[in-house]
Amino acid sequence: MSTWALIPIKGFDHAKSRLSEVLGPEERARLARELFEHVVSILRQAPEVDEIAVISDSDETREHAERLGLLPLTDPPGAPGLASVVDDALGDLANRGAEKAVVCMSDLPELTCEDIADVMRALKETDVVLVPDRLGEGTNVIALAPPTVLPSCLGHEDSLRRHLLRAEELGLTVSVQLSSGIAFDIDDPGDLARLRER
Repeated sequence: MSTWALIPIKGFDHAKSRLSEVLGPEERARLARELFEHVVSILRQAPEVDEIAVISDSDETREHAERLGLLPLTDPPGAPGLASVVDDALGDLANRGAEKAVVCMSDLPELTCEDIADVMRALKETDVVLVPDRLGEGTNVIALAPPTVLPSCLGHEDSLRRHLLRAEELGLTVSVQLSSGIAFDIDDPGDLARLRER
């Protein structure tokens, strides 16, 4: 059964704008690249994942992904937001034969193979697995079987609540998994300070 991981990411040079008060453009780009490469490394090591795709609006990021041996996908023209970008990519992966997909944010410095194993184990019992951020509002990982079973609500600060409501409307079974390794993402200077303390 083919399982794809999908990483949506902006161009490295446009990433982490909320850190602009503490990091310059080159530092933000380097941080975004390092976080992305950590996520890729973990997904590569996870035996539950067969293939990895990256979707981005940045030529540079897609070229970097291709050099890493990943499938680079391009944001659809005129996409109104992250949700439609992810939905388009998941449709593409389904057309390529994906039977399961795990959407993983690109800025999870504490992500581990065990985290991915836990998510994919839970997906055997439900249609959708959602893993929230540490505030319990956003969604840092989504696993779906099949990949297009739940339209995305990513890009909203309350995406977890929106995903749950949409799944209920569609009659889907959902598991919400709590994971410290997935919950910690790098959005603001406080997150960066915690990362540097590790």
